[in-house]
Amino acid sequence: MRKAGKQESLRFLGLFSCIPVFLICLSAIAAEPVIVGSKKFTESYVLGEIAKRRLNDAGIAAEHRQGMGGTIILWQALRGAQIDIYPEYTGTIAEEILKNRQLTSREQLREALAKFGVGMTEPLGFNNTYALVMRRDRADKLGLRTISDLRAHPELRFGLTHEFLDRQDGWRPLAQRYQL
Repeated sequence: MRKAGKQESLRFLGLFSCIPVFLICLSAIAAEPVIVGSKKFTESYVLGEIAKRRLNDAGIAAEHRQGMGGTIILWQALRGAQIDIYPEYTGTIAEEILKNRQLTSREQLREALAKFGVGMTEPLGFNNTYALVMRRDRADKLGLRTISDLRAHPELRFGLTHEFLDRQDGWRPLAQRYQL
């Protein structure tokens, strides 16, 4: 468990694009290394490592705890002061953490997160959307052009993450919408 002083400081969840805002918020905890967490997938590892290196380059000691788990594990670690920052997606914040699909703007997300003592930086400038993919030659052979076309091929198997299977905006509503 981290020191009590760390628990009282403002925690940050988010994407690490705005280092000046990030540095201002970290001033209260600059005496200890900033602990950056990441989930168990490559993009999260990379974003966590980028955050750690940017902090180090700015003269702030930082450590990266890679592959700690999924969304809820990282959220609990952040709230429990075991980490200070981790990369997260705005859709995941609204859907899985805050469980409120009505939160569609960054300002709404920030206001909701502030109630937990958590802040959010500006986005990194890219979008990470779920997608279904298949080799083109296989799709052509099966005549697949749209998600709806998958209905005619119940023999196909999908490779999905546990998080996507459990998300409110994940596999269940997709399968229901397209009758898969």
